[in-house]
Amino acid sequence: MALFMRPADELDEKNNEIIVTHLDAATVLNVDENFEVSGYGTVSSFNTVDISAEAQGKMSAGKKSLKPGIKFKKGDLLFRIDDTELRYGIRSRKSSFINMLATLLPDIKMDYNSEFNKWNDYIASIKLNETLPTLPSWNSDKEKVFLSTRNILTEYFSIKSLEEQLKKYAFYAPFSGMITEVYMADFSFVNPGTKIIRIAQTGNYEVPVSIPVSQLHLIEIGTKCKIYSTDGTEKGAGKVVRISEVINKSTQSVSVYVKPIAYENERFIEGEYIMVKIDAHSSQNGIRIPLSAIHENNVFVYSKKDSLLQNRTVQILNENENGAFVSGLKDSEIVILHEVLNFTDSTKYGIVIK
Repeated sequence: MALFMRPADELDEKNNEIIVTHLDAATVLNVDENFEVSGYGTVSSFNTVDISAEAQGKMSAGKKSLKPGIKFKKGDLLFRIDDTELRYGIRSRKSSFINMLATLLPDIKMDYNSEFNKWNDYIASIKLNETLPTLPSWNSDKEKVFLSTRNILTEYFSIKSLEEQLKKYAFYAPFSGMITEVYMADFSFVNPGTKIIRIAQTGNYEVPVSIPVSQLHLIEIGTKCKIYSTDGTEKGAGKVVRISEVINKSTQSVSVYVKPIAYENERFIEGEYIMVKIDAHSSQNGIRIPLSAIHENNVFVYSKKDSLLQNRTVQILNENENGAFVSGLKDSEIVILHEVLNFTDSTKYGIVIK
């Protein structure tokens, strides 16, 4: 341990010099270090969707109960809205459509004899409880005009429009997942736009991790990482899939998105708080000092010549339980290892080299 202090008899009383002793310091020796960029984040589903009603009527659950935590598979019916009235309306329109076509058959047989069987078979194929079959193709513009002037095309597309509306009365799961929120209970009356449930895709997660801007240059898309539970248990691995280009003004950090893959016999859960250690893609040169020594990216360096302290700007490359790894200091400089209270640029200091 080395101690630098000015002797008491050198104290210039005229200038009221003050010597504050016992500032802990260290001689700078920059080294290369490979380290991990650490951060914390919450596991979230890659696909989380609020599902709203697209039709009006009384809602009821489908294959699964509408309760938080209920799991479902892709294609499962999650809920339906009572469509009885619409179905009867569509059947009525189909019946009228069949009648319209039937009344045209004599004219078709007379003027378009070669097309008669085609239209006769089409009428036979229409089922009131099934989707309206696609219209037969016409073989001439004259046939198309004939159908159009008899409102066949208008009625056909009107019925197809109603059939598309009917699809909105039932909601099928777009992916396998679970219900995370329920906004409406069974047998509630809903209107278009009413939020019913929130669903999240399971097995496809991502973890947003806040990384200081100063460490962002160490990370790139594809950078590998390790993932730990809050008690330090290693649960899986992953890689960086996205890097935000927006800086959080209050924390001066950027969100880095990691896709986690659980180890065998481990799993990630929606909302789980975890620690992520991202491998830096290259070694860095600098020195590790306590976080308390850094204030707004500045540290104090000590001058042996006049016993004064000077501010020096540093770049924080990494933070861990041992402090911050910084660059911007020169070898053999003396850096103060803690916060300096009541600093003035005229105060002379004594230091203790650690």
